[in-house]
Amino acid sequence: MKRRECLTMALLAGLPVSSSFAQATSDKPVRLLVGSAPGGGTDAIARMIADALAPMLKQSVVVDNKPGAGGMLASEQLTRSAPDGYTLLVAQNGHTTNPAFYKKLPYDTLKDFTPVASLAISPLVLVASSESGVKDVKGLIEFGRRNPKAMSFAVGDSSTRMAVEQISSALHLSAASAIYKGTGPAVADVAGGHVPFSVTTIASVLPFRSTGKLNFVAVAAGQRSSFLPDVPTLAEQGLPGISAQGWWGVLGPANMPQPVVDRLNGEIGKILATPEAKRRMLGLSAEPWIQTPHDFDAFIRKEVPEIVGLARKAGIQPE
Repeated sequence: MKRRECLTMALLAGLPVSSSFAQATSDKPVRLLVGSAPGGGTDAIARMIADALAPMLKQSVVVDNKPGAGGMLASEQLTRSAPDGYTLLVAQNGHTTNPAFYKKLPYDTLKDFTPVASLAISPLVLVASSESGVKDVKGLIEFGRRNPKAMSFAVGDSSTRMAVEQISSALHLSAASAIYKGTGPAVADVAGGHVPFSVTTIASVLPFRSTGKLNFVAVAAGQRSSFLPDVPTLAEQGLPGISAQGWWGVLGPANMPQPVVDRLNGEIGKILATPEAKRRMLGLSAEPWIQTPHDFDAFIRKEVPEIVGLARKAGIQPE
């Protein structure tokens, strides 16, 4: 029997993999592809899942970083892999925003992947440079009307750029996006007063919470974040219906056997329910997000056309 068939059979059986199998396949680990460099939030989540999943499967699980092209290099590699459980991808919300920005992706976002398990979710937050003087949505509107040419947002990826489009469209303001290679540099420039605003992840701005360099304007979610309990939501400030969030999940290649998907989903759900997972998510300002494969698939299928439609309405043309 081929080694790659062993893991699939073990998963199909829904039983722990035998120690003899572990010995026979120790040189063939399960790979979790990550479309970003080591050290970021996606990498941290992937390593947490890998560490916890390995003893469950009695199989080596390794993180394989493939940064570049907004995560598309890793995604393309996944689509070229066999749907046997040996190669998976820890994706983030750029997976559903990239179709709005690129004419020709090297894969079909809705057809070439199998949603396996959602992992974590975290709302985005709108921040302003303290030098801008903007402290709330009302102040943001006034700034945009007084200084339309200075209405600029620093963004670190396609998902935060789309959040900017959502907010500026709802406020009937014209806003420019300054594109950075990551949320870290984007937030640093806002804190330094070089760009007035940003919509970004909570984790990227928490280090500035006590510096006075950033004003926390609004959380882009339906309810306040436990990480920023004193920061009101956009809805509280007159902008209902806008929900911009960072998310992470596990994808496999297309046509994975459903029992394999269900087994992996179940094991990952057990990991996310542990106090240790919740503690480590807390360090990333994220919360565990447990869904069935069907619900995760429905989320992605709803998200992609909505984002593409918003981008076209905003006049964004794919490159």
